[in-house]
Amino acid sequence: MKPGKKFNFLLCGVNALAMTSMYASAQDNKNAAPDARPNVLFIAIDDMKPWISPYGDKIARTPAFDNLASRGVTFNNAYCQVALSGPTRSSLLTGLNPDHTGVWWLMGSFRKNNPDIVSMPQALKDNGYQTVGVGKVYHPLTDKAVRNDPMSWSRPYVKAQGATYALANGRVATECADVPDNGYVDGVIAEEAVRTMKKLKEEGKPFFLGVGFKKPHLPFCAPKKYWDLYERDAMPVAEFQNMADDAVEYAYHNSLEVKGYSDIPPFESYMDTRRLDTDTQKRLLHAYYACISYVDAQVGKLLDALDENGLADNTIIVMFGDHGYHLGDHGLWNKLTNFEQATRVPLIVAAPGMKRGVRTDAVVEFLDIFPTICDLTGTEHPQQLDGESLVPVLKNPKDKIKDYAISQFSRTTTENYTISSDTDLKGKADELANDIMGYALRDKRYRLVEWTKGFKTYMPFDEAKVLAYELYDYEKDPQETRNLANDPKHAGVVKRMTRQLHDYYARSYASPMSAPIAAKAAEK
Repeated sequence: MKPGKKFNFLLCGVNALAMTSMYASAQDNKNAAPDARPNVLFIAIDDMKPWISPYGDKIARTPAFDNLASRGVTFNNAYCQVALSGPTRSSLLTGLNPDHTGVWWLMGSFRKNNPDIVSMPQALKDNGYQTVGVGKVYHPLTDKAVRNDPMSWSRPYVKAQGATYALANGRVATECADVPDNGYVDGVIAEEAVRTMKKLKEEGKPFFLGVGFKKPHLPFCAPKKYWDLYERDAMPVAEFQNMADDAVEYAYHNSLEVKGYSDIPPFESYMDTRRLDTDTQKRLLHAYYACISYVDAQVGKLLDALDENGLADNTIIVMFGDHGYHLGDHGLWNKLTNFEQATRVPLIVAAPGMKRGVRTDAVVEFLDIFPTICDLTGTEHPQQLDGESLVPVLKNPKDKIKDYAISQFSRTTTENYTISSDTDLKGKADELANDIMGYALRDKRYRLVEWTKGFKTYMPFDEAKVLAYELYDYEKDPQETRNLANDPKHAGVVKRMTRQLHDYYARSYASPMSAPIAAKAAEK
């Protein structure tokens, strides 16, 4: 966000009923004229990094993503707020950074932390849209009161029951079964979404259809025909599989998520004593690409349904992978870091009247999606949002809306930086959220990470809480092999980016969205 830029948002606390009343009054004044506002097709994909053909990947077979890219703008430099599904989706769908949602790990709920927060689909629902969710849009919680966030939807969440495994081989990391697309759950989600889209079209009202696919999240299971698209020997094993020189140890983790599967041999991920063997790496990479092609085919079904129902010309499409992913780089597997491979995400936006078939190098973040949808649909911002509208870039891909993106990730000193699963997290969310936090500022060339202890941006910044720094130069070192933070030659870069990061802290603290989370923290 550009320093000093003024907000043009409604203050937090606008009553949803009042918004609905305003909308109804406006519609009455139109003498019930047909509502021509654009629909929104919101496609969330779990754990998918930009290994798809619109991003120049030479291995990926992803014709549907190519189709989508031809309809809109592909963002080359898009970043998530947290490299973990729960917090990054909470942040994206509320337009608020994690320190304003109070969700840093899987078990948190922005509804419990601040019931007045209005989500993106909720804002559209309160302004006359039909809002429906299918598959994994939010990270579903075990607490049924907030599971899939009922307040976001104008009708009950669409259940899509499907198989995780098609074969009886135990809890394996990879599976190749000769089954149709609906032999696994994402094929079922696509079918439900297509049926739902047709019903929404028949109702004749503008709609928000959120569709969340679960692959390529582990386990990497996909129908055999998608495995057959690839040669295992061609799989690109990561070139750099070590910690960076002058590394900050708690920037890394032990890759527990992948280690929990029965077909993964024992290995150390960041200790540099024993890496995952090459054959297993190639099998995982093969499976990951197969899952990407599988989900690409499901996205293709949604695009075909838009065309067949005559909806394509008046529908905004947002497609994103909820965070990046480590596939052996740094010796890491899965997500859960502030590194480039975990935070850089695919993001394609197609909208009526905007540019088509182009790419942009503008630095953007997930926080920018909510204000973008508001602008494109003529919906009032329901609270002070933390992002900026992408509409200027959708009109002119050479434009920019900010100088940098912010990501963050937390660690705990008591667990050797290894917590990564729902089971591991039970009862530990508060401990994690209040221990070590790394804030990463990524501009077009560098990433600076400031590691702090006991600090969040809903509180005043205290330099005494700073533990360590990382600095990476992506122009000269795209694989992050050397931490330059302590290199005197880069002292000026560190100083500049630290100042930018602290300016971000100050803006976050000054936001009215900080107060509810600070009050919640004080209760504990």
